[in-house]
Amino acid sequence: MPRKKKTTTQKGREKKEEIDVLIEDDALAMEVISIEDLTEDEIREVVPTLVEVPMEKRTPRAINFCGDLNEDSASAIISAMIYHNHNNNLVLVNQEKTKQYMAVKPMQFYISTFGGNAADMFGIHDLMLSMRSATPIETVGLGKVMSAGVLLLASGAEGCRFIGKNTRVMIHSLRAGHAGAMHELETEYEETKWLQDQYIEALSSVTNMNKRMIKKMMERKTNVYINAKQAIEYGIADKLLDQSYWDVPE
Repeated sequence: MPRKKKTTTQKGREKKEEIDVLIEDDALAMEVISIEDLTEDEIREVVPTLVEVPMEKRTPRAINFCGDLNEDSASAIISAMIYHNHNNNLVLVNQEKTKQYMAVKPMQFYISTFGGNAADMFGIHDLMLSMRSATPIETVGLGKVMSAGVLLLASGAEGCRFIGKNTRVMIHSLRAGHAGAMHELETEYEETKWLQDQYIEALSSVTNMNKRMIKKMMERKTNVYINAKQAIEYGIADKLLDQSYWDVPE
């Protein structure tokens, strides 16, 4: 027997009404429709009548990264992003329970880090860019967004990169330490230089900063700290994190 569960829905009017939602264990009987395939007229007509599948039937889509970026933390972040990308649909059903509408739901990536390994940073950055057309990734910088974390914050979906007003952002040149024979040191130097050039290229591609500006920051040979408003001015973030971020749309 199907179970009855209560949930809250917005029916296009000012107040919300409690309605019974029939949760079928076998949803295959429903016709599946993508919201993106509807015309504007159909959206205005259909969407206000839809019912969202209850919370326990959906998967949380937040990724919290607080700490150093290394192989372990990068593995956890990448695994979570891949999982959420494959489960990126918000499920809605019509009240007759005959049609199921699918809408892409973004994931949230919360970042608080002093930085870490450049190779792991590039791995996450490349993955985020590859997912842009399938799943929007909202990035949120909290407390500290430094070194490798700057590129991760800036790699979020355009218009969906948030930063706390007291968050500190720090940019510096890549750092490396090596020991060995002279030819080995020369090879490692070339590799470090390549990584820094790639970092400059990547950061300039997702911010308002050009390569020359980033190079000048790195040539100062010190940590360059900027505040949240400057981060928005430089295009590292788009908006300050405030109460409106948590507001549920009416």
